[in-house]
Amino acid sequence: MGSSSDNDKKISIDSQSNESTTTKENQFLIVLKNLSWQDFENIGKIPCARKSFLYGIGGGATVGSLRTSSRGNSVNNDAHQLSLQSLLESASAAVTSHTLLSNFDEDQVSLTFPFASSSHITSPSNSSSSFPTDELRSQTGGYHPRDEVDDYPQASDSDSDLRSPKRLRLEEITEIQPAMRINQGENGVGGSTNGVSLNSSNGDSQNATNGQALTDSRMQRTRQQELVRLMVQAMQDMGYSQSAATLEQESGFPLESSAVAKFRDGVLKGDWALVESLFPTLELDHNKDVVVVRFLIRQQKYLELLEARQIKKALIVLRNELTPLDFNLERLHSLSSNAEDLRRRAEWDGAKGTSRQKLLVEIQKYISPSIMVREHRLETLLEQATTLQRISCLYHNTNEYISLYSDHVCDRQHTDEVWYVAFSNNGRFLASASKDKTAIIWSLETWNLVHVLRDHMDCVSFLSWSPDDSKILTCGQDNVLKLWSVESGECLNTIKKHEEPVTACAWLPDGKRFISGSQDKNTYLWNLDGTIVHKWSGARIADLAINKEGTRMVAICHDNKLHIYDLETRKEEAIMDENAKLTSICLSSDCKYALLNLSTKEIHLWDIDERRIVRKYFGQKQGRFVIRSCFGGIDQGFIVSGSEDSKIYVWHREHADLIETLSGHKGSVNSVNWSPIDPYMFASAGDDKTIRIWGPPSSADHNGKMKTP
Repeated sequence: MGSSSDNDKKISIDSQSNESTTTKENQFLIVLKNLSWQDFENIGKIPCARKSFLYGIGGGATVGSLRTSSRGNSVNNDAHQLSLQSLLESASAAVTSHTLLSNFDEDQVSLTFPFASSSHITSPSNSSSSFPTDELRSQTGGYHPRDEVDDYPQASDSDSDLRSPKRLRLEEITEIQPAMRINQGENGVGGSTNGVSLNSSNGDSQNATNGQALTDSRMQRTRQQELVRLMVQAMQDMGYSQSAATLEQESGFPLESSAVAKFRDGVLKGDWALVESLFPTLELDHNKDVVVVRFLIRQQKYLELLEARQIKKALIVLRNELTPLDFNLERLHSLSSNAEDLRRRAEWDGAKGTSRQKLLVEIQKYISPSIMVREHRLETLLEQATTLQRISCLYHNTNEYISLYSDHVCDRQHTDEVWYVAFSNNGRFLASASKDKTAIIWSLETWNLVHVLRDHMDCVSFLSWSPDDSKILTCGQDNVLKLWSVESGECLNTIKKHEEPVTACAWLPDGKRFISGSQDKNTYLWNLDGTIVHKWSGARIADLAINKEGTRMVAICHDNKLHIYDLETRKEEAIMDENAKLTSICLSSDCKYALLNLSTKEIHLWDIDERRIVRKYFGQKQGRFVIRSCFGGIDQGFIVSGSEDSKIYVWHREHADLIETLSGHKGSVNSVNWSPIDPYMFASAGDDKTIRIWGPPSSADHNGKMKTP
């Protein structure tokens, strides 16, 4: 620890240093103010001295200009953006202190958006609810109420609940509302609107600085005036000067006053005397801004004189106009620095270049936007609006033009629970069915949405690809079966024969016929034109599948039975009993085995030919909802299933050992489907409105498109 004398000594030394610096600066000012032209009359006789002196002064002054600190109310085009709609509605009571003529202060704007894992193909963005992702959960302590699976609403055994493929669900699960908050703050220039400072009180009134309350009509007129002025400026920028003049005349709202127009013209023409004479019309803060703006203007004047080799006049400006401003002495010292280096760093391109336009832009930072509208202001606002809509869209991944005619939303997500997912037979596409009444076709080559199939009037619970992948069948709670073109997304046929929800459908290998099963105890064989070929009655079908040869159909019903039908004779071959409710069936690739999900948290593997259970798989949670499983991996050596506890379970097929439990979904995982061409990839769909693509870590790098959570 130092003694007090040491501290006193240190303070004394610092004080002497400061006094020495101040003395030197004062001496420099005295010398500079007393300079005369005669002191430099012989400078031209020294080789290279005149050029070095010229650019030394010019470059130093220019760098001084660039280093001028901007006020906190300068326009910031990188600030958080306004939406396109809010730009035209921001005169409402909630944002009455905002103006279109300047930007918000970026420090006053806070935007919060829901984030999605990169493993999602689809996730909520504008929906009414959202589950937090792993990244977001880590920011909130890793806990979320939906983690408590046991707290889900308990189900009833009511027979009426069998209508829904998500059977026995009595009530919807409460979900978290995503938040978007924009804190209102000052505008780009001290919250000024047309030169009047507005202060919000309780949202019922806005008080002007003179204490008079602004009426709604006055607020409306203020917004109207702003819009007209911005349109006039935009017309002038696009070359429609006559139309701009007509709009000014008809509206009575000129873009700017005659004095401001003269000021702008004076800067661009270099009439510096006129420019300074018009200062009173700019409503500058005389304690701060006037000095800065005068310095900028006189510096430009000084540099142009140097450029024109009028050194005597330049020195007069330096001594009699710039120095008396007493604005940052360090800049005056820099005038004697290396000329070429300073000129290069300043990027000053001369009077005939863009220096005057740049000067005007710099000056505008200190002038109220209600007096002098920022350059290309309307274009800036529109760019801000489209930028916000682009960054607000979680799945925007294209350079396509965003139209101004409507709000932009990438149609890339389901807005409700996803109940079914299936790869196309060629493995190039993925289709999903949702409670939101739509089915979506996705491209697995571009990871983009291909078509949204929208014509259903109720939840879509199942779908099936045609053998050649040119068509797709969808069915659900509206009791209809729809046939779609995969290429165009057009609905080719709507079949309205069933009287209860259609729970499943499947194609015959010829691609000309298909079968649908329903809770109305009728199962139909159809032609493509919608005519009935055959009808089976008696069983309330929950799910069905057809072998590759098209000779056998296996179906499960709500009576806990497994039915086998001969499609050639169209007769029922066998009925096997199970000990619990069945929710789904999946045939192996050789069509010798059937995989059945039971509500008793079991999965049974049946040998269809021997008509017996050969394996049982345990671990997944199931009892209230329709949960699906499938075969997968090389030689279909694995069994994978969804679960009500938000996990995915993977077993070894032969050993029936649980080998993996995968987390990622938030809510029930309703459906899983393994890629027919990639033995290392499968898809899952869940109540969290997402579809996830799973694979080994080595395959997770697809430009952020596929990832094992």
